[in-house]
Amino acid sequence: MYALNTSAFGLWQRYIFSNPVSGNGFSIVPGAGANVLDIQFGGQNILDGHETPEELAAGKWGKSTILFPFPNRLHDGQYTWEGKIYSFLINNTATNNAIHGFARDHVFAVDKVELTPQYAALWCSLEHEGHPTGYPFAFTLQLKFVIDDTNTFSLHVTCLNRHHQAIPVGFGWHPYFRLSPRANDHFLKLPDCSRVDIDDRMIPTGKRLEYTNFQRKQRVSDTFLDTCFVAKKPGPYRLDLWGGNRKISVTATGAQCPFFQVFTPPHRESIALEPMSCNVNAFNNREGLVTLASGKVWKASMTVQSRQSDAKTSDFRLQT
Repeated sequence: MYALNTSAFGLWQRYIFSNPVSGNGFSIVPGAGANVLDIQFGGQNILDGHETPEELAAGKWGKSTILFPFPNRLHDGQYTWEGKIYSFLINNTATNNAIHGFARDHVFAVDKVELTPQYAALWCSLEHEGHPTGYPFAFTLQLKFVIDDTNTFSLHVTCLNRHHQAIPVGFGWHPYFRLSPRANDHFLKLPDCSRVDIDDRMIPTGKRLEYTNFQRKQRVSDTFLDTCFVAKKPGPYRLDLWGGNRKISVTATGAQCPFFQVFTPPHRESIALEPMSCNVNAFNNREGLVTLASGKVWKASMTVQSRQSDAKTSDFRLQT
């Protein structure tokens, strides 16, 4: 039976879900942008998450960040919508852009918890009347996190537009995975995809380039990636990662989240696999951007599935 325990985590409350029989569980801090701190399968944590309240407050590398209302970078922090110019704070000083929206800076209210012998689920939501300058549109963003004894963790997203006009919507999730102590020791396999070409400020140029690396299972070694890709097919796609004695598969669909980012941070301790509903700078280039009509709902989901594996030889087929 799954159980829930809560404890103080700095200024916030940490929700800890666990099944002592399977060793599966996860912990999350809804009050800090619904940030997932760890995901346990068989007692093994697969995330490189924030380990202390101080780390969570600093938010370095955006670990497990919810990316809304846009993922990735927004050129100069500005965009035009319905003939008006809006501006976000420049919070990516290296490129002089805005990055990852603002949901991560807000409190998500816990709406519901469900505990059963097979799974645990948490619903939480952000009711927002609109960012004063960057995003003056009312919305409700609800997230459902589920872990179960099929060794699957899933995130389900629902966005309701409460504004009187259509609004731009983009979404992503930013988990860092660590199956071995070093990123170099992981193996990676990507789906059939194209690479989004970017300029020196990491803004798309409009070109899509062929990308053949990691089309087969390949050691990451010293490869550096901070790269946006677009899946070539609208159906389900999978990002596979091996390390130690475990394999994980991050799954989304090309219809809901056709873009994804892969990032190997400079500390080389983990690898971020980030499904995204739209391209970098989508508020300006409109690539993958959802135009959500007043009163309408947009939904998406993504999963992380774990299996025991020999990192050198094993592979698994996607289970449906």
